[in-house]
Amino acid sequence: MTISIFDAADIAARPGPRYRAIADALRDAVKMGAVAPGTKLPPLRDLAYELGVTVGTVSRAYALAAARGEVSGEVGRGTYVLGGRAARGQASGVGSAAFLTMPETTQVAMKAALAPPAGQTEIIGAALAGLISDMPTLTGPSLFNTYLEPGGCARHRAAAAKWLTHSDFAPQADELIICSGTQQAILAAMFAATEPGDIILAEALTYQAMVNQAALMGLMGRRVAPVDIDGEGIEPQALARAAGEMKPAALFIVPTLHNPTGAIMSEKRRREIAEIATRHDFAIIEDDIYSALVKDRPLPVAHFAPDHTYYATSLSKSVGCGIRIGFLKPPLAMLERTRAIQHGFGQTVPPLMAELATRLIESGDAAALTGKLREEMQTRHEMTAEALTGHELAAHPASLYVWLALPDIWRAHAFVDAARARGLAIAAGEDFMVGRMDRASRHVRLAIGQPQTRAELAAGLATVAELLATGPISSPLVA
Repeated sequence: MTISIFDAADIAARPGPRYRAIADALRDAVKMGAVAPGTKLPPLRDLAYELGVTVGTVSRAYALAAARGEVSGEVGRGTYVLGGRAARGQASGVGSAAFLTMPETTQVAMKAALAPPAGQTEIIGAALAGLISDMPTLTGPSLFNTYLEPGGCARHRAAAAKWLTHSDFAPQADELIICSGTQQAILAAMFAATEPGDIILAEALTYQAMVNQAALMGLMGRRVAPVDIDGEGIEPQALARAAGEMKPAALFIVPTLHNPTGAIMSEKRRREIAEIATRHDFAIIEDDIYSALVKDRPLPVAHFAPDHTYYATSLSKSVGCGIRIGFLKPPLAMLERTRAIQHGFGQTVPPLMAELATRLIESGDAAALTGKLREEMQTRHEMTAEALTGHELAAHPASLYVWLALPDIWRAHAFVDAARARGLAIAAGEDFMVGRMDRASRHVRLAIGQPQTRAELAAGLATVAELLATGPISSPLVA
């Protein structure tokens, strides 16, 4: 069946080239579940007439959608929305895999929110060497010849509780689940808190993997809907309105060092979010992966709504991204259900990695590395502010990234394309959108923690500064 999901007024209102507006409208419709896999798109001439654009513009829009892995064209049959087996077989890349794949021409990568080098090789290497040296004296099964019990063993959960405790927030070991990273913890929470047909609310701009998981949730009968944000995070009035209208089952938020803007939600706002969730009886899935980088980190939303919040974090951003161990604290009443779901995902976390993470916490090495990372990021933020003086930056000195507002002459994807042509990989604001949010098209995220050296960072910032100064006229990629 051929249908039209394109609205001429919507296309005209979107910033940037018309072909990209058409492709983005299609992407939004797919993400929000408004168009199903297998849907046939209108013929080029029909859609061009409907929208008042040229056939070439529509052709270019379909080509962009095909490059994104969202549609497939067949001569004589038309263009179809991909999904299921077709998308897996034909798409060039989806989700985090596509987001993190760098062209061979990349000289400086500032796209992924990774912690910078701060002695991890030496400190974690020494801890791993000590662990291997101690193996012959350890009691019980070898770490190479055992599975951990569902949720992790008592010692590992005790270390996790120690790591998570700060101020008045003091999780107990028997309340925690050890996971293979925060993403697994988030997925386990989503499946524990929702059923097919449920709605999950999220910040209109949020963690890039969550944007892609929104599409996955759609395939599994859930729908992810955006809620407006401001300079502090999700807006309470907008959340209350969405809760009343949509009756969501859950809310996903990143309240500390919000990704991608770096905002930190005030305690007053956190209490308001907790109260709304309690009043409307929906779950909160709190991604707190960055908070350990903040010296005086705020109390999580989980502290104010423990019976409604799935609290997820890990060591990857505050110690090292190779430490793939995460921690999940679900509502106590949902502990066994969540543990069973997490165990079903992967059966067990790697025992060697769980033991290494535990030793880093127990020895104080994890905390020492976090302190080194704070110092390194403060220096990198100072470098960024100096290199981009006069431009609008949203940032926190502990954040692994900055949110750069572009001048009127630039659109985000054009800026990203121009940077790529110069060997610099960065992320466009649209990559973080849930649903449609026009202002994101005027921003890019610079992951200033990813460059392996300060010299690499300086080179990347110099490229950004040059593009901001010269504008798109300097790039042959922008028509």
